[in-house]
Amino acid sequence: MSEDQARRGFDPAQKSICIKEDKKMEKRYPRMALGAALVPWKNDFTLDEALFRKGVHTMSEGGLKYLYIFGTAGEGFAVNDEQFVEISRIFVDELKNTDTTPIVGVISLSSSEILHRLQLAYNLGVRDFQISFPSWGALTDEEVDVFFHQICDSFPDCKFMHYNNGGRSKKLLRAKDYVRLASEIPNLAAVKFMNDSLEDVINAVKAETPIQFVLSEYGYGYGCLFGECSMLFSSISSHLPTAWRLYRAGIEKDIPTIVELEKEVAVSQEVLFETCATPVINAAYDKLYIKTVLPEFPMRLYPPYQTFSEEQVNNYMRKMRERLPQWFQ
Repeated sequence: MSEDQARRGFDPAQKSICIKEDKKMEKRYPRMALGAALVPWKNDFTLDEALFRKGVHTMSEGGLKYLYIFGTAGEGFAVNDEQFVEISRIFVDELKNTDTTPIVGVISLSSSEILHRLQLAYNLGVRDFQISFPSWGALTDEEVDVFFHQICDSFPDCKFMHYNNGGRSKKLLRAKDYVRLASEIPNLAAVKFMNDSLEDVINAVKAETPIQFVLSEYGYGYGCLFGECSMLFSSISSHLPTAWRLYRAGIEKDIPTIVELEKEVAVSQEVLFETCATPVINAAYDKLYIKTVLPEFPMRLYPPYQTFSEEQVNNYMRKMRERLPQWFQ
């Protein structure tokens, strides 16, 4: 392991860590640590390719075997087709000689546009995708079925992860919905399940389904006590060694370590909302997290979305160093 990998929190043993659990249905995706690749915009809102590649490389070298672009963090709601293709192409190219799987997200109000962008990425060699519901109006249960068949059946050799974000898509699915959908949609492989309701987390983790549930840092620590689940590296990606400690602690059901690190995550969120109270789209938070790792990463979001001021960013960094100095070691 190189010194650079050690600094970034790479853990070559993480893939082999496991504990004995009851025999359960085989998952369509393995247990994973999932990270987001963010888009650095120059002053003229063109892509800073060198910095984008550096960010992707940093996450991959940090041990993440699954990276995605164009969720909320990656501003998938903002890019046009030309930008979508350009950034996807670079993303795939940067990961082509690694063992990290590139996942491309698609966000649109139109299912035909979703299909179009999926085809664009498919032509670049992508076979793993994140999809979200069209959100101009909340889908009915029947429309949910139509959507998944329309999208997933069109690419039978691909795997799909559903971004289950009820706040943005206006339709929140629960574990029982995915149990049913799994039997109908053989390539619906994972769900980014950001609902931290304890009841919903337990039901998701204990569900008899081949779908892999990816939980937030909050949900993961609790969900692991009930069975297999995966973890999204979000706010905790500010310090990859801490992120990997929490990920391993969940696998090992190491309750004292889970409690210790969940407290640190809670402190990081307290600092965030104390110093950065401006209403922003969530992508601004993610730009703040990566700036902790790559200080040169710009905070700007694609218009019309606004971000935090330089003063807010500096206050956040100062407070984080005061309250979580171990995240800067």
